[in-house]
Amino acid sequence: MLLREREHALDLLETHARSAVRGCGSVVLVTGEAGIGKTVLLRELVERTRSAAGSLWGMCDPLSTPRPLGPLRDVARALGGGVPELLRAGADQHEVFATVVDALRGRPRVFVVEDLHWADEATLDLVRFLARRIEALPLLLVLSFREPLPPDNPLVPVLGDLVASAGAGRVSLAPLSVEAVAALLDRDERDAAEVHRRTAGNPFFVSQIAAQPDSPLPGSVRDAVLARIAGLAPFARHCLELLSCTPEPVGRELLAALDMTPTTVGVLCATGLVDRRGHGVVFRHEIARSAVLEAAAPGSEPALHAAMTTALEAVDADLSVLAHHAAAAGDTARILRYASAAAVEASRSGAHRESVSFFETALRVAEDPATRAGLLEAVADEYYLTDRLGSAIGARERALELRRGLDDAVAVGSGHSALSNYAWYSADRAAAERHDEAALEILAAAGDRWALGMTLAHHAFLAAQRGDVDEAQRSVEAATRIADELDDSRGAAVLRGAARLGRGVTRLANGEVAGREDLLAAAEAGLRHRDDDLTTTPMSNLCAFDVAQGRFAEAEVSVARALEVSEDRDTPICSAWQRGVRARLRLLQGRWAEAERDARTVLRSGDLPLSQLWPNLVLGLLLARREAPRHNPYLDELWRLASKLDTPGVVGPAAAALAENAWITRTPDPRLDRPPFAEAPGLAVWTRRLTGEPGPAEPPSVLPYERALALWDSGSGEDLLAALAAVDELGAKAVADLVRARLREAGVSGIPRGRQPATRANPAGLTARQLDVLALLVDGLTNADIATRLVISPRTADHHVSAILAKLEVHTRAEAAAAAVRLGVTTASRAAG
Repeated sequence: MLLREREHALDLLETHARSAVRGCGSVVLVTGEAGIGKTVLLRELVERTRSAAGSLWGMCDPLSTPRPLGPLRDVARALGGGVPELLRAGADQHEVFATVVDALRGRPRVFVVEDLHWADEATLDLVRFLARRIEALPLLLVLSFREPLPPDNPLVPVLGDLVASAGAGRVSLAPLSVEAVAALLDRDERDAAEVHRRTAGNPFFVSQIAAQPDSPLPGSVRDAVLARIAGLAPFARHCLELLSCTPEPVGRELLAALDMTPTTVGVLCATGLVDRRGHGVVFRHEIARSAVLEAAAPGSEPALHAAMTTALEAVDADLSVLAHHAAAAGDTARILRYASAAAVEASRSGAHRESVSFFETALRVAEDPATRAGLLEAVADEYYLTDRLGSAIGARERALELRRGLDDAVAVGSGHSALSNYAWYSADRAAAERHDEAALEILAAAGDRWALGMTLAHHAFLAAQRGDVDEAQRSVEAATRIADELDDSRGAAVLRGAARLGRGVTRLANGEVAGREDLLAAAEAGLRHRDDDLTTTPMSNLCAFDVAQGRFAEAEVSVARALEVSEDRDTPICSAWQRGVRARLRLLQGRWAEAERDARTVLRSGDLPLSQLWPNLVLGLLLARREAPRHNPYLDELWRLASKLDTPGVVGPAAAALAENAWITRTPDPRLDRPPFAEAPGLAVWTRRLTGEPGPAEPPSVLPYERALALWDSGSGEDLLAALAAVDELGAKAVADLVRARLREAGVSGIPRGRQPATRANPAGLTARQLDVLALLVDGLTNADIATRLVISPRTADHHVSAILAKLEVHTRAEAAAAAVRLGVTTASRAAG
């Protein structure tokens, strides 16, 4: 189909391609409704840039469960550089992604990823990974997707990262005009306005009508497609229906396995619905494929999928594709075989959400108790890693009942140990310890040394958390002895890593900084042996201890590394906890806007109670310091969680938060008189502040809020004025009111009024008008466009943009847009308002 009314879009894409050839890469989003011409536009781009840049074309397909890294698998052979070998070996994401970047450095390329709205989580991670590094690559990364996107589509949160990347562009394709429709109809005598009305200017629909000038005007795209195949011979139509049951391109080997000769392929391509792609074929559009499949004889679809499964087996196809067709065919044996294997492969690749979907597909048909129990145990681990703790607990409890019926003592003991771990993350220490005791008792008599060793390592972790250092050390030593006895290298190594996790937590809880090395070694063992729980749990504990024990420089590194690993391995349960830890760190550092954003992000997503601990502390303290309300729901939830956990590392900070709130609101909190808070250390200083009694001077702090509190404790007029400036700068209005009242009581005059509300409402100190300008800048508008939109002069717009760059401490508009997205100081909806 000829390109119509796409010249501007093509020019923009070619401009980005030329920049990529010069070594400055970028991301361009190409969006629009189905059939709007995204694929045609991108094929023309690839053709025009072929002499200057190599092309890579990957597709996301509407499989029941997406292929992990499907688009990368499509281009792996062309990309080379070791990427195909790593994918076949199921290498870690971070290793695959790093290798992809190295391979892309070699020469300029245009990499098209089509239909990103169907992408798996691993592909979205790859896209983000490339976008962060795009400026230094000779790469134009073109991402097409349909709009509008449903709010729950995984692509939605990724788009913010993509538009903030350097030099990012966006092309939104609009329907064709009546004039363009008339040009496409050419000599067709049908009324262009009527065709435009029927098609709403959709290029694909128009092209189907234009290809049938002597046919009645169809009422829908489906009618137009079916008219193209009405005259096919029965065998040719069967072949077309067979191709329509798979959303992926069909290569030469698969065509042969389906007994489709070149002659038959030629007949199918003559319909205009199927195009040749290399040595294979692909439907021109998903609309056409769906229309053909839907028009197949009722009840014939399972047989089509069964035939496709047999052919795919002959060519050793992807497990995910085999699982899709086996499920559509209703073939129980094949579903169990391929969905289970695809789930394991996805998990090893770090695509845990896809792994869940594959396991759930297998569970729908599994009836044998042992098979069903194994699937439930496996999917529980994936639920846990993907922050679906309630589902994980439910699956493990059902598996435990099945294992009891099978009289499988080792599996029953291991089930209790797993449930102990889940209960801990549910912030239910009592339940965690009940399951832990049951697991130890059963496994001590069951004879499986490895299972007992893993439970001892977990037992050490729980003992260390409650402060029982001696018990923790004994359990670590016992687990390590078992690891030394084992012959199985991987099992022994994983157990030894789990024991080092327990030892690291024990030593850090006891104040021994050397425990950091144990946790780093445990995480390294997890990475080496592809055990994502063992990889991420030590990192989560390391960053939490670094923050809690005041190693802030180390915390910056350990938090960043922990989040990087958790995101690479697609383990949102760990990301949620780590983001909460980062919120606590940012609160202590005085970076309150960032702390609040992290905390709210955690509370909005997932169902992990333990991860909500620090976000509730952060939001509760921010609410107290800013507004001092009578009721603080965040601190109430913090109190509930801390009471259930009852561990020193949680009770101390929670008690301090309640005491600070009591000081700010001048209202004693009776909860501080009850266990476990009554015994918490560090409450005396807050009691003194609340009663006004003098006490020992606090040592100087590098943390801005704590430094202001030390100035409050000093009580001199000069120190109180310095404290006032500090809390005003932080936006702690309620605390500032306390300081001003004390200054007035001391007879100090000329007390500063503080920052104005318009600039206190955002972390960069932007005015309301500057926020409006920044919102439009994020959307990619020029200064002239901003001036027009806000009805101001171009010079005024220039001044606003310059002021914004200065306040954000950045040098370019792209950096300002990225900072705005990162800090959350503006949204497009604000500008529209």
